[in-house]
Amino acid sequence: MKPITYVTSVEELNKIIETGVSNEKIEIIVGCYELSRYIKTPIAEMIRIISEARKKNLDVSLEWDVLNQEDRFLKTIEVIKKIPLHDLNSIRLQDPGAINYIKSNYSWLKIHLILENGNHNLIGLQKWCDFLGNQCQRIILSNELSKDHLKDYIQQLKIPIEVLVLGRILLFYSPRLLLSPLDKNLIENNFIEASGASEESPHSGFPILENQHGTFMFNVKDLYLLDHIDELAQMGINFTRLDLRFDNLFNQHISDLINFFSRNTPESSLTLKQTATRPFIKGFYNINKTDVLFNKLKNRLTQRLDQHYVGEVVDVERDKQLTVIIKQKNQLNLKDAELKLISPEGKEKIVKLNWIKNSNFVDVDIVTNNDIVLIPIVNGITVKTQVYLNPKT
Repeated sequence: MKPITYVTSVEELNKIIETGVSNEKIEIIVGCYELSRYIKTPIAEMIRIISEARKKNLDVSLEWDVLNQEDRFLKTIEVIKKIPLHDLNSIRLQDPGAINYIKSNYSWLKIHLILENGNHNLIGLQKWCDFLGNQCQRIILSNELSKDHLKDYIQQLKIPIEVLVLGRILLFYSPRLLLSPLDKNLIENNFIEASGASEESPHSGFPILENQHGTFMFNVKDLYLLDHIDELAQMGINFTRLDLRFDNLFNQHISDLINFFSRNTPESSLTLKQTATRPFIKGFYNINKTDVLFNKLKNRLTQRLDQHYVGEVVDVERDKQLTVIIKQKNQLNLKDAELKLISPEGKEKIVKLNWIKNSNFVDVDIVTNNDIVLIPIVNGITVKTQVYLNPKT
């Protein structure tokens, strides 16, 4: 398994060279601010990096991952023409227009296809591979794929696979400049960095970055899969990417990481986890939990079953009461009634109504369709629980 990392300066390249690592053991990614989402490197510096890396026979890949509208895309093409493409091993592409341009004009240049955003299904992935044919040398899969999905995709795609194992997790992207209105001193090509908080949850500390390509918001935690390297290798992952472009991670840890990959030092020897300023997570690797709420959404247990149906729990106030919306068109007398509650998970509870109140906390006995009423709390009951009269036997 071969690690890949970004190099944004000649000084960073020299740090890699000083470790004595060979091109069989590492691959570097270069970019400039016209082509890359997050790299600040000027094109002249990037060309110097390419030249020095080739002298050491290191594999070099150019990343062109920005998403551009037509006017800026045409300017970007002029930048591509200034780069010594024959000195590259490959080019990394994300934008469909960029993919088609390289395919049409540089058919000899191998492509690493970035499919991390919006390309999660096997059919879509295979269509991209078919479109590029032999020019597609590698595909970069999303970190939103679970371990089981990765195994399945590797078996069916039959093409070298790359995944991110260390780095920031992009949550949101907009081509709009959302931070600069707060800083009137921003000039073109400058980067603004800020920290954001959620209005819908207690989470805060979301890193936010704005540059000429738009605004990017990242997870409060970074992805870390280095303790699963052996497992990734066994399932057939060919390339693992280390994104050390933020928080000065490159300067602090590149030597240790190269040793970890090339000389098989144990993961426990890495100081990264102990010294990092941001916490780590495994993301979706172990299990994709995006469907855990499906059992509560429109399953058979949340549907009306028979003539004894009363309504649905719409709110639970812990240790106090349940709020129920009545969905029975006929009037019901619930005084001293006994109710059966069926939760979305299928749990059944029986409650004897010692009291029932309306939304004004006034005692009531008779209810009808669309009334909102309060009944005694029942432990283990959640929203979407269905409420029935329990027929007397």
